[in-house]
Amino acid sequence: MSYNFDEIFNRAATNASKWTYAPAGTIAMTVADMDFRLAPEIAEGIKEAVDRGESGYVSLMESDYQAVIDWVKDINGTTINREHLIATPGVLYAARTAMYALTNPGDKVVVQRPLHTPSIATASMMGRIPMMNQFIYENGKYMVDFNDLEQCFKNGAKVFMLCAPNNPTGRVWTKEELQNIAYLANKYNVYVVSDEIHRDIVWGNNRHISPTEIPELADRSVAVFSTSKSFNMGAYHIGSAVIPNEDIRKKVVSRFYEHGHPCDRPSLLCIAAQTAAYTRGKAWFQAMKSYVGENIRLAREYLADLPIRPNDPEGTFLLWIDIADLGFDAEKLRHVMEHDWKVMCDPGSYYDTKDYMDYTGLEHHVRMNLATPRPLVEEACDRIRKYFK
Repeated sequence: MSYNFDEIFNRAATNASKWTYAPAGTIAMTVADMDFRLAPEIAEGIKEAVDRGESGYVSLMESDYQAVIDWVKDINGTTINREHLIATPGVLYAARTAMYALTNPGDKVVVQRPLHTPSIATASMMGRIPMMNQFIYENGKYMVDFNDLEQCFKNGAKVFMLCAPNNPTGRVWTKEELQNIAYLANKYNVYVVSDEIHRDIVWGNNRHISPTEIPELADRSVAVFSTSKSFNMGAYHIGSAVIPNEDIRKKVVSRFYEHGHPCDRPSLLCIAAQTAAYTRGKAWFQAMKSYVGENIRLAREYLADLPIRPNDPEGTFLLWIDIADLGFDAEKLRHVMEHDWKVMCDPGSYYDTKDYMDYTGLEHHVRMNLATPRPLVEEACDRIRKYFK
């Protein structure tokens, strides 16, 4: 089957967040979803569920869990133990619930920066105390500051919130880096909660490795992921968690239940959509990934000779662009994006603080979402080039 990723359709008409809040006449490249239609194979699976006429309380069947296991094995080469796998209402819900289950009010939680804003906010919720571990930027690559991370752990952190691959920088963590994290986590008795929502979208020879795959780290790790980024299913509140440690798994399941979510009972249509994605969606996924990979290559080429520096992501469909040389503060950047570029990207401050709405200082980066039809990518890059040329 062929797929038309070049198609531009009116997402504002469906109240899509990215386009609803974009100023008129601008190209929205902000919220990390895709501007592609739902894969027809997934739509077919949802329609079949509707046609069956079932609308009562349902639970995942073993075939639904097996679909997750088979997908991960096929795409990532990793075998998930069925006992370790639970269903969740989504990645952010699962990451927060796991953090709450492993900490108490007053406990310290480490997050790295730059990082997806809601994940930064997670570390300060429900009375937890955030600790920031800033990346080091060396030779065009973001690296973990392990000296600072050890200091955070030494100063009493209980949980480390990892983003793998990292949003917004696109870093894909190596086995060696994860082993270094394992050493420190074991030394200071720290748990790791790994947000792996972008895990399927990895470029080149890079390979996503979950902390749950590292023998010396698995027993103190929780990995959460979903179809949200791989299949543009952010509207479907369903996901998975891999929790090798039985005691931690019981704590997380119990905490979910306290918040009204029995882990084996997402909504019926979400179950149908997820299982259809994992069992029928590989051709769409591979075509989408190839298309977006070319978008990234083109955008980096178009923007290469400007006084801004796009990074080379190892994963995700996001481009992290260094604009520090422009000297723009938050207000100036917003004005330039809206009125001059007419391209809306996320300001870098969104990935440094949960209080980004109040930020007025200098902006050093923007994040550009390239999971969008190529005509829009080309037009956006042309608009930015015209501003500088």
